[in-house]
Amino acid sequence: MKKILLSILCTLFCLCAGAQSEKTYTEHYVVKTNGVVTNEADADVTIVDNGNGTINFVLKEFTVTIGNEPTNVGDISLEGVPVTEGEDGLKHFTDEGRTFTIPAEKLPADFRPYAFAFQNIPYTLQGKLNDTKLYATINIDMSTLGQSISVEVGTDDFPTPVGKAYTEPLIVTINGNSSEPQDANVIVQDNGDGTINFVLKNFILVIGEEEMAVGNICVENIAVEEGDDGLKHFAYNGGTVLQEGDLEGVEWMGPFINTLCGGEVPLDLRGKMNDDKLYVTIDIDLQNVMQQIVYVQLGTDDFPPAGVLGDANGDGEVDIADVTYILGVMASGGKEAVADINGDGEVDIADVTNVLTIMANK
Repeated sequence: MKKILLSILCTLFCLCAGAQSEKTYTEHYVVKTNGVVTNEADADVTIVDNGNGTINFVLKEFTVTIGNEPTNVGDISLEGVPVTEGEDGLKHFTDEGRTFTIPAEKLPADFRPYAFAFQNIPYTLQGKLNDTKLYATINIDMSTLGQSISVEVGTDDFPTPVGKAYTEPLIVTINGNSSEPQDANVIVQDNGDGTINFVLKNFILVIGEEEMAVGNICVENIAVEEGDDGLKHFAYNGGTVLQEGDLEGVEWMGPFINTLCGGEVPLDLRGKMNDDKLYVTIDIDLQNVMQQIVYVQLGTDDFPPAGVLGDANGDGEVDIADVTYILGVMASGGKEAVADINGDGEVDIADVTNVLTIMANK
């Protein structure tokens, strides 16, 4: 049955490979001619994801100044622009060697006799984007007219992702059959408001000899609570949109699985972590489309027990050695957290008193 699940999904994916998704961004663009601003406006940019590592890029109703007259030259449209996933979490695209022609009827009247100079104008495109923002530059070579035109679409002020990376063993179970452990990379971003963003990167289902490249499992704004065990606990139950991974040459099935599930994949995610270790379980509910639930275990639930209050030197006992340790930290002017027994941000005589009190009450 496990092989049937993967085979059916892979077959359906192949049948529907290349399905497109489309998104429109509204960004401000600025046109400079020989370094001087000559036009600026808001415009719509349509990005079509072709599902094969390329996009179509369309800048609507582009205007430049020819002579002293603003001229709407129409859409700048490029198909099949290669896209790669950057380490910054953004999609980057570059294209060059293209040309466009400004039709004679769009030129100011004084320039129409010279329409030949506005044919096959070379230009290059570079840019990056995420789900909410796009930034691109277009350099247009009009050296035949003694002009160099640059277009800046949007602003390059994407927020810098902040997160902690974990590498943990991952095991997948389908119908009681489990895969061999494989290393997996997870990014956990602390949002600073009691929530985290969770990203399991480049998830590939491996059961026996069968493989299915799923992509990135991303869940945002998961509530986190500090447990009595000293660990951060989190849980999420709902839908998520699977995203393409960032390995080159891989056909990621995540977007296709989203479509099968009506746009979002239902899952139940539960976990806990400290600064060194992460443990998560994920139930991916494919009951409605494949009558299956995929169970993912990430890491192992073998965290060391929380430290003993007052055990400043970490030997498992609260005794005079801890008092000596704290006095040593005080003498050196240090502020080690393990010596701050009362948690007031200072290492002082109050911490020594706390240890003596704990010893007396043993």
